[in-house]
Amino acid sequence: MTDPSERAPGPSERAPGPSERAPGPSERVPGPSGRAPNPSGGAIDPAEVERHRLSDAENQRIFRERIVPDLLAGRVGQETPTVVFLVGQPGAGKSRVTEMVAGVLDRHGGFADVDSDLYKPYHPEYARLMAQDDTLMAAYTRADGRAWMAQAEAYVREHGLHAIIQETSQNARAVEEKMRAYRDSGARVEALFMGVPQAMSNQGIVNRYFEQLADRGQGRLTVQSNADESYAGILELADRVDRGALADLASVYRRGESKPRYSNSLDDTGNWTGPPDLRQALATERGRPWTTAESDSFVTTQLRLRETARTLGPEWPDRLTRIEDQARPLLTPAAAVQLGPTAPSPTPPTTPSTSPQAPPTTPSAPTTPSAPTNPSATQPPSPSASPPPSASPSPSAAAARSRSTPHTGRPTTPQTPGAEGPRPGPGRATPPQGPSGPEPNRRGR
Repeated sequence: MTDPSERAPGPSERAPGPSERAPGPSERVPGPSGRAPNPSGGAIDPAEVERHRLSDAENQRIFRERIVPDLLAGRVGQETPTVVFLVGQPGAGKSRVTEMVAGVLDRHGGFADVDSDLYKPYHPEYARLMAQDDTLMAAYTRADGRAWMAQAEAYVREHGLHAIIQETSQNARAVEEKMRAYRDSGARVEALFMGVPQAMSNQGIVNRYFEQLADRGQGRLTVQSNADESYAGILELADRVDRGALADLASVYRRGESKPRYSNSLDDTGNWTGPPDLRQALATERGRPWTTAESDSFVTTQLRLRETARTLGPEWPDRLTRIEDQARPLLTPAAAVQLGPTAPSPTPPTTPSTSPQAPPTTPSAPTTPSAPTNPSATQPPSPSASPPPSASPSPSAAAARSRSTPHTGRPTTPQTPGAEGPRPGPGRATPPQGPSGPEPNRRGR
């Protein structure tokens, strides 16, 4: 991404999270048997889904009166806004990249953080559903969350705002249509893809969930089928970006890194400056052998997850075994030996009267970046020049920065990250938990 004063640049990032971004606002409570809920979730009654859906008038009223003031107002309109699509499957670990982009956009009028997960807490039934079951919350608020996201995107285009859009690309065609809509509105579009192997992201999902259980006694668990659809849909989206020249800049990042492993941009005629190999770059990153640091980090985390899962019910061994099977071909030989056999059988579930013991936190050890394997002579300035901040700001501080004090004079576009020394913390507005109060932690989808 480059400087707004040079061209409509496009960096992109948002408030980071322990493993990917600010912890998610939705989680599930342990089941009545005293163990964590089934990771596959239960059946959803379509009639109940419809019953919880708000009327169009109520949905629009909440958007105007609550979401706009809380999450969209106060940003400075731009002559050429930068809209960054951060594309990755759940658990991919987007924090390093999101920090980078958010820091740049916050210095140039703030940005709109466009994500349906931010809007779901505004549903009147959110708090009650969260206390009951995260799966129900997600199903019952999905339609309204998507409607609010569509209204937010229209607001961003109408007001010419910088924006960061988190995409899992379960529907690649819909994402393509969004990109075209932003281009048609005069925005500079950047597409930053996370080239993360499925085993890493699936482990990230479970690790984050267990951390949430340990921290708060409940957590939000991504539905595995949704994660699988996202993993496949991202490759389809990469094809669409290449064929349609949908983004001014397209890059691929590894988890935990702020420098792209692949980058391509459009020239003044709208053609790619380098071979359009976005899909191949993603496939290469997903299938490459892991470094020793990556392998050791994965195994250390996986062994902890196995131990934690022993107290959480019979559903978890199969999920962990699947993750290990995905990882084995990529691990170093020594790490594969250390991983040993797959997850053991769980201990018998506790009785309904016994509360589950909060599992220990299982943070993944940071990976050690290796030299980029795909440098390009025509690569534009990357949004990764400087190291990430050592700590993430509090949600309230991030929200304040995200809104940014309106600048005097003509608004400018963001400057290449890292060109000005240390970056400020990311600017990510924090939605309320239910009808009132801030959501302290938010992570994942």
